[in-house]
Amino acid sequence: MVRKWLRFLLWQPFSIFCRRFPLWPFRAEVTCPTDGVVCIRIDNAITRLLSRFSGGYDYAVAYLVDGSLLIDTGFPWARRRLEKTLVELGADRSIATVVNTHYHEDHTGNNDLLVELCGATILAHPEAVPEIRFPSELPWYRSFLFGDSQVVEISALDSTVKTSNYNFEIIDTPGHCPGHICLFEKHKRWLFSGDLYVAADLDSQLGDADGPAWIASIETALKLNSEWMFDAHGSIFVGEKAVREQLELKLDFLIAIRQRIRTHATQGQSIQQLTRKVFDRRDLVSLLSFSDGWMSLITGSDFSRGNLIKSFLRELDN
Repeated sequence: MVRKWLRFLLWQPFSIFCRRFPLWPFRAEVTCPTDGVVCIRIDNAITRLLSRFSGGYDYAVAYLVDGSLLIDTGFPWARRRLEKTLVELGADRSIATVVNTHYHEDHTGNNDLLVELCGATILAHPEAVPEIRFPSELPWYRSFLFGDSQVVEISALDSTVKTSNYNFEIIDTPGHCPGHICLFEKHKRWLFSGDLYVAADLDSQLGDADGPAWIASIETALKLNSEWMFDAHGSIFVGEKAVREQLELKLDFLIAIRQRIRTHATQGQSIQQLTRKVFDRRDLVSLLSFSDGWMSLITGSDFSRGNLIKSFLRELDN
């Protein structure tokens, strides 16, 4: 109860202030990787530093497509910079639809801005809608790094999303979390992949990750034969060969983890013991984190290798 009162009396005013006046200045990098697509990448010195260790998770990236569709809205602390950038692009007068690839706050954190600024309709997978409409209280480190999402009205996606020039198929791709989707434009062979990829060998995950579902989702994405892959944390891969190569690297990495878990999973051992066997590394970070990865050190194991291992163990129990 004391924690809740402290959050209400101290953190909430601080959070509201930081959304309007960030403690650390943000910059926006705007690029046009191909006709019809604008990449808006927002970061600051702290997120750039953290991203070197976390595989790019701390960048806020939004894709503006055909002037009217915004894919993801970044994290709440980036609100002021995102608003300024959209106004400079004239997108505040053209955006009609926002699609969230999933419910994590670094992808949904400025939904309310798009409603206020553009009157946009916010859409997400039906499983993600309750999580976005009723955002949960975040662990301290996520509140500190990203800010807390605001309540906003949101609707469930249909099977397609259309703009004036493009027709996107909604591809269910759970694994990173439930209700994760990708958007695929079959004529352009564009794949807006959300957090399906992020990095080929990123092993630390939140507790809502599902390794077996992730493997199946990557296999689904490979069948699309995409020529462009727009990752939600800023990596863009061009050419069918390059896209396939990166997705296969991610797939092979996850399959190897599953195989090592099947080899080492036995009765009578803890998750920590199994993690040490699966991630058999002798570096300092592994020693200090009991093989759970350096992200577990700063997140109290909320973000860890063990979460991915648990998801594969659930598969073995079924």
